[in-house]
Amino acid sequence: MHMNTISPLAFVSPEAKIGEGVTIHPFAYIDKNVVIGNNCTIMPYASILNGTRMGDGNQVYQNSVLGATPQDFSYHGGDTILEIGNNNVFRENVLIARSSIKDGKTIIGNDNFIMEGVHICHDCKIDNFCVIGINSIIAGNCIIDSHVIFSSQVSMFQDTHVGCWSMIQGGCRFKKDIPPYIITTTNPTRYYGVNVKLLNHYNVSEEVIGHIAHAYELIFHARVSTTDALHRVEEEVPMSEEIENIINFIRESKKGIIS
Repeated sequence: MHMNTISPLAFVSPEAKIGEGVTIHPFAYIDKNVVIGNNCTIMPYASILNGTRMGDGNQVYQNSVLGATPQDFSYHGGDTILEIGNNNVFRENVLIARSSIKDGKTIIGNDNFIMEGVHICHDCKIDNFCVIGINSIIAGNCIIDSHVIFSSQVSMFQDTHVGCWSMIQGGCRFKKDIPPYIITTTNPTRYYGVNVKLLNHYNVSEEVIGHIAHAYELIFHARVSTTDALHRVEEEVPMSEEIENIINFIRESKKGIIS
């Protein structure tokens, strides 16, 4: 059994549930109705607020606020949830709001690195192994799939979706969905190319990367409708899990994709 190290200068509600091996530094604030898993570290002046459910191995740095009240005019009070997985890092001044909907959740998965000054609004869902760069803003009801990288000062507008393995360049502002495996240019946010470096790092074959590039050449440069472009992808590009992901992502997009 690993003992906790909780400073007497921290406030920890007697109603909070704290796991084993947890370190809570001076002047941290742990609210009621909070669950903190094993081996987490809460730095000075961090606030873990009502409705936060945190897994194991998370690090929360100074002045971060997890489980904030939603900045959403449709929220009229009530206990809602921020659900956090394992092994995430929340650097200084991160703010993450819980859900604004009864029985809803804001969800942060596992192994994410959330850099300084990031604001994640209500009811967002961020999958695993993502990096969210300094001072990025993610509006309400957004979805970010796994292995996504945001450079600094990205603005993601409400109800949008970023597909897995994509990289969003610093300063991008986007109101439409960004499909998987790509790199975007800065404003206006557009398709720049396939995220070859990241795909290589995770051992995706050169052959499959070539097929992804061919698919996006048809989608973005063929000067036909998106519907016709996807039919051409199905006819011309050898099918794989990655190509299926691209097709399904675009067909299911509610906001449409970037140019």
